[in-house]
Amino acid sequence: MKIKRELFKVVALFAVMNAIIVSVAFLVLEILGYDKKGLSIAFLVALALSAVFGWLLARFSLSSVIETNELLDRLLKDTLHELNIPVATITANVSMLKKNESDPKRVKRLERISKAASQLLLLYKNLDYYIKKEIQKETREEFDLKELIKERLEFFEDIRGDIRIKTDLESTFVKADRNGFAKAVDNLISNAIKYNKKGGFVKVVLKESSLIIEDSGIGMDESEILKIFERYYQSSDSADGYGIGLNIVKSFCDENFISISIESKKGHGTKITLLLDRVLTQI
Repeated sequence: MKIKRELFKVVALFAVMNAIIVSVAFLVLEILGYDKKGLSIAFLVALALSAVFGWLLARFSLSSVIETNELLDRLLKDTLHELNIPVATITANVSMLKKNESDPKRVKRLERISKAASQLLLLYKNLDYYIKKEIQKETREEFDLKELIKERLEFFEDIRGDIRIKTDLESTFVKADRNGFAKAVDNLISNAIKYNKKGGFVKVVLKESSLIIEDSGIGMDESEILKIFERYYQSSDSADGYGIGLNIVKSFCDENFISISIESKKGHGTKITLLLDRVLTQI
């Protein structure tokens, strides 16, 4: 898709440049007294030839890239289609084994396998999500945001360390991109844990048309807040990751008509608020 757009841009640019050159030549010849009808025909022929030549040039120069891109796109979609079957098989069999297992150590191992399978399933859903976005399928659906947040908080239970997570959640039905919302919540909670203080807290509040995620972390000054949504920006060089989390959150919010605001003070934590008025549903 993107390669085709780039190909179109090359052809369009080439055609415009040639049109300018031919137009200038047309004016010069007209000033010199040449027949207008003949010049008009010559102009149209030259323009058409320049567009065809531009297409052939761009097609030839980008042919290997286009072929590789199409091959990778087909491979990704085929792999995605096949991935769901083994993951579902692992999940189903682990669930059956857990029912008949009484040894606590073995049950714990099975739970680890189950969590790993769940992670693979999440990767599957993410790939499926991006492919649907690429072909512009409708991804918005109605769901209770409270249940989604509880589900995502369970994921962080094993990796939050000594950070306490407090919640105040009420059922809030929204119509939005559910998978995208899950990724946004994951990034916000992950940052709140990552940039927190030892023994600190993360508070998640969902009520009165707002989602608030507050932490007792290192906080930011005003200059950092202005840059925080930029892709690859990180307020701390020592932090893990690539600095794209909040950029993903901002892009999601923009696409789903959700306003986002940040309050933070260096050394006193950060509070991020998502206003959900425009995605609320009446259920």
